[in-house]
Amino acid sequence: MASLVQRVPSVQTAGAAARLPARRRAVVVRAATALPAEVKNVTPVGDRVFVKAEEAEAKTVGGILLPSSAQKRPTQGTVASAGGAKQVKAGDKVVYSKYAGTEVELQGDAYVLLKEDDVIGLLSGDDISKLQPLQDRVLIEVVEAAEKTTGGLLLTEGSKEKPTIGKVIAVGPGREDGDKNVKPQVAVGSTVLYQKYAGTEFEGADDKQYIVVRDADIMAALA
Repeated sequence: MASLVQRVPSVQTAGAAARLPARRRAVVVRAATALPAEVKNVTPVGDRVFVKAEEAEAKTVGGILLPSSAQKRPTQGTVASAGGAKQVKAGDKVVYSKYAGTEVELQGDAYVLLKEDDVIGLLSGDDISKLQPLQDRVLIEVVEAAEKTTGGLLLTEGSKEKPTIGKVIAVGPGREDGDKNVKPQVAVGSTVLYQKYAGTEFEGADDKQYIVVRDADIMAALA
């Protein structure tokens, strides 16, 4: 089964990419708030959601065991309870921002308590191209970086310009602004130019690059 890789732009965080596992593996809970044994349920307050996290990978793709310090923090899970959230409900499989929320250990399992705004989207299966972004977010398939300069010079990996152009794959339902619902201003299939260091980057099962950005981070539609 395919797995996903989430990347956060290096300007925002120096952390390595976090792989979203396709299968259950040994739980690794670090810096989590361990709840007392008598606590059986957690009910989030306000617009928060309580997510049972996917378990961190214990092995590399090649089968090499990883020490706990090298295991990637999970950024995918299933909503256990949704409090007053409006676009997320219990049972939804979600992808959330890498460093968002508070990690909690409940009855030996790893959970994260998040604000609804930190949930990037709803996931069907394990392919990021199937993500349904939430609020005013937009899922974009990134164009490949140029291999040559306009003068014909070959570029090394390190010197390739970070691409900021892509094709819109999915659009969120919009965000609330008072009593109005403000929808993203771009349509599926559009080619857009977006802010250089915006959003959260992902690598899909097909090795294509994707990014989820806010509508406000899209600067122009291209034709």
